[in-house]
Amino acid sequence: MRIVPGFLVREIAGETIAIPSGEAAHRISGLIALNGTGKFLFDLLQADQTQENLVSALMDTYDVDFATAQTDVTAFLEMLQKHGFLEKD
Repeated sequence: MRIVPGFLVREIAGETIAIPSGEAAHRISGLIALNGTGKFLFDLLQADQTQENLVSALMDTYDVDFATAQTDVTAFLEMLQKHGFLEKD
């Protein structure tokens, strides 16, 4: 799975925002505000990833336990999928 191509990530007034552009803007309405871990996962999802890879990366980078990483990654992926930001192979 990966982020639908065509997003710009910008920092606006101290907040990181992912904004659809080009073709993505025609298919997706809205934008997403990203906290630090959200931006980290969003950046990883620019390339094809598995949920297991994302959990591992989150655990390694943020020194969190497996249960916390799994819960956070699952919630983030569900939100992306719900709003059409995620494509699955």
